[in-house]
Amino acid sequence: MRIRKMYARFFIYILLIALAVFQAIPLLLMFLNTLRTNAQIKTMPLSIPETWEWDNFIKTWTSGGYVTAYRNSIIVSAVTIAIVIVCTLFAAYAMTRLKLPLNRLFTGYFVLGLSFPAFLYIIPNYFLMSRIGLVNNLLGLIILYSAGALPLNLIMMRTYLMGIPKSIDEAAYVDGCTPQTAIWYIIIPLARPIITTVALLVFVSSWNEFLFANTFIVTDSLRTVSTRFVRFTGEWSSDLSKIYTAAVITAGPIMIMYIFLQKKFIEGITKGGVKG
Repeated sequence: MRIRKMYARFFIYILLIALAVFQAIPLLLMFLNTLRTNAQIKTMPLSIPETWEWDNFIKTWTSGGYVTAYRNSIIVSAVTIAIVIVCTLFAAYAMTRLKLPLNRLFTGYFVLGLSFPAFLYIIPNYFLMSRIGLVNNLLGLIILYSAGALPLNLIMMRTYLMGIPKSIDEAAYVDGCTPQTAIWYIIIPLARPIITTVALLVFVSSWNEFLFANTFIVTDSLRTVSTRFVRFTGEWSSDLSKIYTAAVITAGPIMIMYIFLQKKFIEGITKGGVKG
């Protein structure tokens, strides 16, 4: 029996290593191509750089206007993350801790919100935003991204909070805590994994989102990273080294955040899917 378990574990490790290598090779090739000239890439797409062209990052960053794009994306992502975390945390606390009328109806309502793809309501959203002056405005993107991220992340937050025993809250009330202080000193520390997961998911979706950003933003000074990347690849379609470099610049923050937060992210995902 032990031998079988050892062979099974060995096979799983080999499979995971193979999958990791399979996923890592395209990323490695993309990074290596950022350090090569356009002629080298076109001559031999898959090879080690003959000369390490570190200037590609500086030239692409400057010519692509990524200073402004990064600023806009950071503003939109940071504010959206804050709004989604606050709204989902308090809403999930109310749905799991308070005896609300029509609680299941609200849960079903947000689950239903997951069924509709974003492009179905892009036209009515555009007319609404244009009426209130939020077209070509970062605030409009923040509102749209926050509303779109609420259903999934609220369900995840609610599921996670259901796994925290209510006896902890009751003990805190006995010690003199109010619901507000219980949330701050008990719920939030215990919910850090799911908060990190929600923050990372919202950041990735906000940073990568293209459809709404390209539709609602028309001024170059307000463009986000995703829209700037597509525009940049159109302008420099013949220079593959700059395209690869722009891709690394665009996806870099996501990869860095996932590397440092992957443990909390996986913990939040796994624990957030235990109960329904």
